[in-house]
Amino acid sequence: MNTFKMTRFSLLLVFSSVLFLTACKDSPTSPNNLPEANFPCEDGKSAGKYDCEKVSLYAHITAEELGGAAANDIWGWTDPQTGTEYALVGLNDGVSFVDISDPNNPVVVGKLLESASNSQKTVFTSPEDFPACVVGIGDSQQAKAITEGSTWRDMKVYNNHMFVVSDGQVHGMQVFDLTHLRDFDGDYLEFTHDAHYDRLDNAHNIVINENSGFAYAVGVTSAEICGSRSETGLHIIDIRNPLNPTFAGCYFDPETEGDNGYSAGVGYVHDAQCVDYTGPDTEHAGKELCFSSAEGTIVISDVTDKSNPTTIGYKAHPEFRYSHQGWLTEDQKYFLMDDELDELYIGRGTQTYVWDVSDLENPTFVGYYSQGTASIDHNLYVKNNKVYQTNYTSGLRVLKINDLSEADMSLMAYFDTQPTNPDQQEVSFNGTWSSYPFFESGVIVVSDIRDGLFILKPEF
Repeated sequence: MNTFKMTRFSLLLVFSSVLFLTACKDSPTSPNNLPEANFPCEDGKSAGKYDCEKVSLYAHITAEELGGAAANDIWGWTDPQTGTEYALVGLNDGVSFVDISDPNNPVVVGKLLESASNSQKTVFTSPEDFPACVVGIGDSQQAKAITEGSTWRDMKVYNNHMFVVSDGQVHGMQVFDLTHLRDFDGDYLEFTHDAHYDRLDNAHNIVINENSGFAYAVGVTSAEICGSRSETGLHIIDIRNPLNPTFAGCYFDPETEGDNGYSAGVGYVHDAQCVDYTGPDTEHAGKELCFSSAEGTIVISDVTDKSNPTTIGYKAHPEFRYSHQGWLTEDQKYFLMDDELDELYIGRGTQTYVWDVSDLENPTFVGYYSQGTASIDHNLYVKNNKVYQTNYTSGLRVLKINDLSEADMSLMAYFDTQPTNPDQQEVSFNGTWSSYPFFESGVIVVSDIRDGLFILKPEF
């Protein structure tokens, strides 16, 4: 790992901009032990321009201030030694680290530069080079207006290490020891990775089961092993020794392929959640299972034996256009899923799909919750009986789970990172990318493709 300290005039602009937004350092503490926000949500607005309900704005850092041209995925890490909370923000050419322990006064600590592997092929240049472009995922002029790097970068954390993959370019999987962030002494840092896994080129996302210590690369369409562009499922990596990631196996089942008219490859898995199963189907208790959003299908697979993973159950649904991502409820009885193409291709409003997975061999479609917006939904997570869902042009929506046997949810709160304008209800791939609601403090961080990082306070 190499570290370079940088003292540039541009960094002064970054920090002065952040401080301009965060002038209330010594703010009082609210009843839920979070500091009061610089820009409270009042009369439906925060900072005078962001539509909101029960969510306030602490601070905003633009993509340029983070060190990139555009942002994408986001995750978080809490230093177990210091308790410092960090937002890990994906950029078009790396990952930015932001100390949010004082959410009103965040500090941009530095940036992990993307893998040098991308020098082999900076970015795929035609739809034929990148299957997701063929099916229209993120295929918008704004999302693609990047001359270097990739629109897609995803990261997860295990054992104080960050694992990073990128789609649309040759990148591999980077491993970075997050304790290097303790080296920050006021000067912006540039990092390179501590280890690199090169048995895959691109991956749409990286999924980690922190209990087992295994990572699952999904959306891999170019790899040394695990098939080819036309045959791709889960690429399994042993990360129990984080600095020595090793290949562990492949999962691929052509029988799970749905018929939704859009395909990046037979048996292609776009995203997944992999867990140690403790749900209601006792036949599979204690197994390591992956719940995958596989284009037009939900796929449940047993990955306990990495050398011989098997399919437990799968189900397609004619109302699906592209099952993009999903998350289990905390009792593992239901799987909530977002569809990234139904709004665009069949004119449906924003829906959250509900699957009953209490019988793993026969997942059952319950129905969907309609959010009352037209925007495309992208990522969702479940915490404390609430759904934190990010939808491109309508921002973060927090849903209360009522009765999922009837697909019954209700809107609790929201924060739209795009100021009110005619595009608010636009069906496009612009705006909010994802959120991370799992900090113990309760602070929520949200990434926006063009507008960077938003640090938010829940008021519910």
